[in-house]
Amino acid sequence: MSKRLPLRQRAIPYVFIAPGLLMLATFFAYPLLDTFWLSLHRYNIFNPPVWAGLDNFERAFGDELFWRVTANTLLYAAMVVPALVVVSFFLALLMNSTIRGIQIFRTVYYIPVVTSIVVAGIAWKWLYNSDGLINAVLKGFGIAGPSWLADTRGVPEALLSFFGLEVTSGWFSEPCVALASVAMVTIWKASPYYMIIYLAGLQGIPPQLEEAARVDGAGRWRIVRHITIPSIQPYTLVVSIIATIGALRTFGEVYVMTSGGPFHRTNLLAYYIYTLGFKYLEVGYAAAVSLLLLGLILVFAVINFRVAGGDADR
Repeated sequence: MSKRLPLRQRAIPYVFIAPGLLMLATFFAYPLLDTFWLSLHRYNIFNPPVWAGLDNFERAFGDELFWRVTANTLLYAAMVVPALVVVSFFLALLMNSTIRGIQIFRTVYYIPVVTSIVVAGIAWKWLYNSDGLINAVLKGFGIAGPSWLADTRGVPEALLSFFGLEVTSGWFSEPCVALASVAMVTIWKASPYYMIIYLAGLQGIPPQLEEAARVDGAGRWRIVRHITIPSIQPYTLVVSIIATIGALRTFGEVYVMTSGGPFHRTNLLAYYIYTLGFKYLEVGYAAAVSLLLLGLILVFAVINFRVAGGDADR
């Protein structure tokens, strides 16, 4: 029968994990519990909280704008997540090379990730401008970009601003392309980050597998399909989950470039929560919508895990 360790030795592991548990409680557990408490109250910062029960959640389910913003968020995720998975994978294939100077290219490709979203948003806002570089390039090929602004001449800027429109942003003023335009910025900025995750997976594949496939006469794309993609399936799971979470909680792009316009076409849940809490001071309702967003994120995380990770468990 083994002797029981002294209390001092048994306490050592708890001493090491105590800082992590303290940070977890401070920055996750407490804010989550406080958000749940606020969601059950009516609170506008200036007056004491008033108990409301589940009224805030009932209001959300009956709010047409909430459902519109939720639909925008789901559509946005449907555009961004598959694109990030595919684009990041092919970027990683391109960067997984031993050619001279490849480290320089990897650094250059990673610049969008470390670029501030404010700087990136302002730059892309200029590119999407009705007189910006994108329309200029399209015009060179004889293609007319969004021309909606041509019909707004003479309309007071104050009236356009009331409806969430901006005279200087041609692509963002077109309701049918505004959300896709924001999605392109997210894909451009985030794909190099996920490229690094894929690159780690690609460099972990034993080179003997590809060499054996080449000896058997397999071409480049057959190797990618039958060896590379199955080998990095766990990394695909990680990328899909993180990309989905990131897409569902996108805020910076909308805040900097569109402010949710035009006509709430680019209004996403994270920005909607921000406007509820900080613009309209409906803190209790904003907290309820925040918890609904958390629930949506958890649902999609589970779906991603089931779909992308199901075969890996067998």
